[in-house]
Amino acid sequence: MILTIATVKGFQNGIRDKVVKIHGSYIVDHAANVEGAEPLVISSMHLPVFMQKGSNSKELKNMGVARAAISASKACIVKGEDDLDGMIAKGMELGDFNFGMGEFVIKSCREPVAGTWVYISQSLSDRLKLDTGDALTLVFFVNDSSGNGRPRAARPIIVGIFETGIEQIDDQVIYTGLDLVQKYTEVKPGFTQIELWESNTGLLNPMEVAKQLNPGILRISDSKQFHRQIYDWLAILNTNVWVILILMAVVAIIAMSTILLILMVEKTSFVGIAQAMGSPISQIQKIFLWQSAIIVFFGVVIGDVIAVALCWIQDNYHYLTLNQDVYFVKYVMVDLEPMSVIWVNIGVVLASVLAALLPVQWIKRMTPSRAIRFQ
Repeated sequence: MILTIATVKGFQNGIRDKVVKIHGSYIVDHAANVEGAEPLVISSMHLPVFMQKGSNSKELKNMGVARAAISASKACIVKGEDDLDGMIAKGMELGDFNFGMGEFVIKSCREPVAGTWVYISQSLSDRLKLDTGDALTLVFFVNDSSGNGRPRAARPIIVGIFETGIEQIDDQVIYTGLDLVQKYTEVKPGFTQIELWESNTGLLNPMEVAKQLNPGILRISDSKQFHRQIYDWLAILNTNVWVILILMAVVAIIAMSTILLILMVEKTSFVGIAQAMGSPISQIQKIFLWQSAIIVFFGVVIGDVIAVALCWIQDNYHYLTLNQDVYFVKYVMVDLEPMSVIWVNIGVVLASVLAALLPVQWIKRMTPSRAIRFQ
């Protein structure tokens, strides 16, 4: 039970931390954006006051923001030597990219590359057969004066390859300079979102941030609202945990009742002799209940030691690995909370006590004469 809770909590927290690391704790975007559609471009004249002094200003830190990043996203076609694919080009400052995505970069150019830059995912690199140092062709469609979409191309240099393990990022997004994307947006200069990373102080109040936004134009959403599908999927795992815990509890209750019944059958002669010597039924029942309590105590202690040891080993050495393409993480993550251990122990003890109450009632049906003769 402890391992089940620790692994599921670790899995959920690991994915949440990864999503927050990539996109920030809160996202400011256009109030009219629709989920699944290309984000609307916002004019820089609507930029909040707290962003006018930079993405790492003292004002932001006083608000509880560790960093704020302005980005602009636009759909494009990326072309390799022999193949092409549809992607979202997300333009942002290089420092902001390194803050959020730096730990997911698995390969980069040994020497700085002058000019425009782009980071692509490992999956896109494999599909287009491109590597760092190669030029990537980006094709944007920009409306002309007649309202017709005209292709415009750019050829930034691939300076790095990243891998997050989240399909929505690796298969759909490339990262490039903010200036490059802004050249092809309908509103110039414009942006599509502002990502806010909450500091460790936890002082960030979204309501205070919302008061500084242009009403009807900008809105603020937390990571859970912005990535609803991922968080809804994680919430479903809680149901799986309860199903597993209930099944384990049923098995534990049946096992405890069976053990106590076997113990009473083995001690049937003792029960008969004790009754014949005048011992009350309740006192005999207490003997068996105390015996079951000792079994439960040692079982709980041994189970706690094994569970904590396995969690510590997995947390430090990552022996159990996962397919990141399926589970978003490379290994089984554990999050062992002391309160979870305490509540599991309390639940196991209560279940075991309830499981022991029914079998001991069988003692009332024993007669001293039959019990003494029992072989």
